[in-house]
Amino acid sequence: MPEDPNYLAHAFKSQYNIIGLVTAFGFAVVSGTWLPLLVAAGVEMIALPLVSGNGRFQRLVKARESQEKTQAREEKAQYEVSEMLRFLPDPERVRYRQLEHQAQEIRNNYAGLDATSRMLVDELEGKLGFLLNFYLRMRHSLSRYDRYFSTTDPERMQERIAMLDHEIANGSARVKEVKTRTKLVLEKRMERYQKALENKQLIDAQTETVQEVLQLLRDQSYSMRDPRSITEQLDGLVSSAEETERGVRDMEELLSLDTDSLLGSGLEDLESELDTETPARPTPPLRTPAAPTPSAPPRKKVIQ
Repeated sequence: MPEDPNYLAHAFKSQYNIIGLVTAFGFAVVSGTWLPLLVAAGVEMIALPLVSGNGRFQRLVKARESQEKTQAREEKAQYEVSEMLRFLPDPERVRYRQLEHQAQEIRNNYAGLDATSRMLVDELEGKLGFLLNFYLRMRHSLSRYDRYFSTTDPERMQERIAMLDHEIANGSARVKEVKTRTKLVLEKRMERYQKALENKQLIDAQTETVQEVLQLLRDQSYSMRDPRSITEQLDGLVSSAEETERGVRDMEELLSLDTDSLLGSGLEDLESELDTETPARPTPPLRTPAAPTPSAPPRKKVIQ
């Protein structure tokens, strides 16, 4: 259960209470006494509990907080949409704007229905918003998949697995141990590559379905079809989209954990364990040149 707001704090920070406190402080400065502040403190002790306990004031505070939270969520959602659109290529942005325009046409065409159909129209609008957000998130996820595919070469991994089979069959016990570990990692990467490829194909198919359904709903909205039938058409698509998004999210978590797969780095680090430490050759000690022996001074010739 959400916690109740601090009504006493809201009552203290209300504009009327702030104006009263500032007025009391002004009188205290003009009169040069503390009496206005003492009177204001007494009024605060009596008025604040009464105001904060008033049911109408509490409903007003809750409504204001709910409005602020809704506005914060909308601003966050708009920021996320703008960030995702910023990283999409131009054709993808144009296609998304077209879908937004189609959804707005559907809303406008059903805006004039009577009050009995407004609930169905509101439900339809919520599903339209979900499908638009789903489409944008999935197309944005494709950029992550494209980066993964550009740094992963399945043919190279398959060739390396075949080479490892040969090396395992003909190697020593230590070689077999390390090569087997390398092969297991490569096979795991191949499994993730196949799963990522399936997810990419699923995203393409699902987002294409969203485009076609929105186009169909837009056409039906001009003939003022019953919104109940349209919402029923959207139910299956929404549930399928939710399931697709869960699978894509799980795959992205796997890709984020698999650094080798995302960066496309090789597995040579595992095979480097085969390098045995060879004892270094002892380096001969440096020979310091012997100090030159002082030569005997030349004999002086005695001239007889």
